[in-house]
Amino acid sequence: MLPQNAQERCVVRTGSWITISLAQGSSLGLGSVKIQLIALDLDGTLVGRSLLIPARNRLVLRMAMERGCRVTIATGRSLVPTDRFARELGLNAPLILYQGALIQDYRDGTIIHRETLPLPLAREIAAFAAARQWPAQVHDEDGTAFTTRTNPIAARMQTITGVPAVLVDDLVAWLSRPPLKFLFIEAPERTLEIIRELRERFDDHVNVVRSHDFIVEVTAPHVSKGHALAILAARLGIPRVATLAMGDHDNDADMLAWAGLGIAMPNASAAAQAAADIIAPSQPSPDGHDEAVAWAVEKFVLDTMTG
Repeated sequence: MLPQNAQERCVVRTGSWITISLAQGSSLGLGSVKIQLIALDLDGTLVGRSLLIPARNRLVLRMAMERGCRVTIATGRSLVPTDRFARELGLNAPLILYQGALIQDYRDGTIIHRETLPLPLAREIAAFAAARQWPAQVHDEDGTAFTTRTNPIAARMQTITGVPAVLVDDLVAWLSRPPLKFLFIEAPERTLEIIRELRERFDDHVNVVRSHDFIVEVTAPHVSKGHALAILAARLGIPRVATLAMGDHDNDADMLAWAGLGIAMPNASAAAQAAADIIAPSQPSPDGHDEAVAWAVEKFVLDTMTG
């Protein structure tokens, strides 16, 4: 989907500057740049199971913004559950939401970019899921999820995220406008089967990603965090080589590959690690979540670390 392979790059830090050398034939050139835009996955990267931003992450991100760096969150979540993290940090850039289907400024609600699933296709997906009795959720722009059935895993996710799931009798009949995405929450062994069947049936008409071991997300074919980061960077006038992205799962892989510097979390999935330039070393915090975000910002943006 994206023209650049992360493994074609060589990243070297010199002071607070990063030299990014690209493989022969790349259209991006090479040179030393300062990071101007940081894009962070939310769950498993910026925050852990406690859903609290570690103090060290919070401190260094605020320091980066004070120095003029833009910081955004790139997540599969909607605006409503993401907004509180953005406000806590005082983020200075629009947010990448719904796996990149929506870019929205949380400060005034301005929508920068929106890409929905075509309505006929959405109805086909809903019918396909219903025939297999999959607990499908349809996510609308207002942040509400709609479903015909739930399961214990989905119920637990609703408690964690705070996103309500409204029960409807028939998703096919209910769908009246193009949705941003479908969500399937199942046991990990079932998600692989769901991914396989969706890709076999809908091929390149959709983008199917796993955002957690038990979560499968379906969006329009060109929707991804990497594509959204490219749009946001262009909007802000920031070159690709001056971007830094961090993530931990398969849905972050293309964002890590697209960014000038892609960094995978220490426990990232194989796909995320393969796409990244660097795998961050573990930085355990008092609440148990890894503070690798702080390590990356200190090392490549603030230059407060040595070695």
